[in-house]
Amino acid sequence: MHELLLFGQVPRSRHEQVLKILAGIAAMQPQRVIERHVVYKPQREPEEPGSNLRRGGSQGVAQKQAKQTAAKDLYFTQLVQSVSEGDFTTYKNTPNGPSNSKAAGGVGDSTSKNKWTFQFHDVPDTGDKGATVRMTSSTDVVEGDPHAYMVALGNNYVSEYYVEGHRFVHKDIVILLHRILQEPGIQPGQTSPKPSLPVFDSLKPLDPSGGYILQASIRVQDLGRPGILDMGVEELKGFKNLIKGCVELDVPDRLLLDTRVKYQPKPFVVPRPTTTPAQSATR
Repeated sequence: MHELLLFGQVPRSRHEQVLKILAGIAAMQPQRVIERHVVYKPQREPEEPGSNLRRGGSQGVAQKQAKQTAAKDLYFTQLVQSVSEGDFTTYKNTPNGPSNSKAAGGVGDSTSKNKWTFQFHDVPDTGDKGATVRMTSSTDVVEGDPHAYMVALGNNYVSEYYVEGHRFVHKDIVILLHRILQEPGIQPGQTSPKPSLPVFDSLKPLDPSGGYILQASIRVQDLGRPGILDMGVEELKGFKNLIKGCVELDVPDRLLLDTRVKYQPKPFVVPRPTTTPAQSATR
């Protein structure tokens, strides 16, 4: 499956206004969206770029190996869970004072009513098509421990964040006005998702200004069908023109949506000089 995407920015001061405009265009009430996103990366590190070209005893052998055993890219993937504000930890007043009430639904809780979905987004295609085009896939985790499932696939936990906003549907276009929230104080050595959700009001916007992102997307099952891409792009352009002057939609740099794991060279450590017993004696 492929996604066709356009993005725009909405300042916090105009959030309510844009929400009402979108409700009028889509002829529907805003649908509240809160998602928990848990990010994973492969356990093994990516190879150094061009390392496959240095294998072999000659240039001809290296070129042959490059065709046969070209290094494969590694990608970040995610577990996504749709939740509501009622699923988060809340503060309750008790006879002994305020206390925390932990909401069920941690990653290891297979009995949670909120199911998890495994998501993968590829790097957007190259070329100026009038919209961002990328391959995407979603697989529901129907039972078991989702975190254990990801580890069994050869992934390590990286971090987690939350998407909060509202969704609309206009013709074939899914409109998502949202912002990214994160929990302050995550421990750097954390190796697995938190077993319960935090207090919702403790989440802070990733953008300090509190701004929102407007995402307009169309999903296409078979991009190989003649004209299907052009039809999707034209529909997105029509929506872009419809809200021109309210929100400016555009195609971002494709590398801003790059989900590949970057190669990190190991730091070079200068060896400390060693002294022999004879040298020590002369000192």
